[in-house]
Amino acid sequence: MLRTGGNSQHHGIHHPWPVLVFSIGGRRLAAKTLAVTEVARWSKSIPVSGQTPFVTAVVRLDHVVLPVFDLAASLQCAVQGSHPLCLRVKHPLGEMVMYIDEAIPVLHSVDDSMIQPYQGTDLPAEGSYIDGLDEIPILSVSKLGMGS
Repeated sequence: MLRTGGNSQHHGIHHPWPVLVFSIGGRRLAAKTLAVTEVARWSKSIPVSGQTPFVTAVVRLDHVVLPVFDLAASLQCAVQGSHPLCLRVKHPLGEMVMYIDEAIPVLHSVDDSMIQPYQGTDLPAEGSYIDGLDEIPILSVSKLGMGS
């Protein structure tokens, strides 16, 4: 369910950041591959109430019930496609999932010299890189739901 992409240039010392590029609401985002544990078809979610911002549902994957972090709501957009995907990620408080667009995520290797500070303030990011005309934020999964 993954494609590989990106052209790596080998100039001098190369320190790659392996990332998974996915989209939410048509917007491309990335997460370090070490933070991602699975990409699967979306399962029906069960609404729950609670005090954690943007965690309003849970899903059952195999024999595990996981909280859903609604990154689309946080970004004030809607997931696109009739067959959305589930991105399962590691978080300091335990694994959780995010509802993502149906576009198949792509594995990239980004040279650390290409990483720059993320210019936006709409999500926690470890940095970003430029791909064409787009700035791709590298999501700081560990900071989701933890406040600013």
